[in-house]
Amino acid sequence: MRRLSSESAVLTDEYAIRIGRWSQYPGSDALPFDAMWCVVPPGGSSALDRHPEVELAVVVGGKAAFAVEGGDPEPTPVGTAVLLDPEERHVIHNLSDTEPVTLLSIYWLPGDAAAGTAGDAEVTRGGR
Repeated sequence: MRRLSSESAVLTDEYAIRIGRWSQYPGSDALPFDAMWCVVPPGGSSALDRHPEVELAVVVGGKAAFAVEGGDPEPTPVGTAVLLDPEERHVIHNLSDTEPVTLLSIYWLPGDAAAGTAGDAEVTRGGR
């Protein structure tokens, strides 16, 4: 068993939030998907994002809201998973002025997860 924690991850500034790519963990290249921690600062929002991968985003901490395709932000409590289709535009908002929002983002190119080749998605997405 391996334990992967957002609290000990190396984070970088991307998409107007903090990102911790799972490529930093040994053995992650053997997984059939790519993943990253996303940390939205208090009162902040991610940049508008769109990508060719399917994305499963799980809220693991904080008070999040997702806005999809220009719609109004929908509250997304801890424990909620949001499944985004390829090319679906989205923004993540932090509804708290004092606490960060933490998400686990798992993503793969359609058809890749079954074939075990999701590692190629990082090249397609320019590092995401």
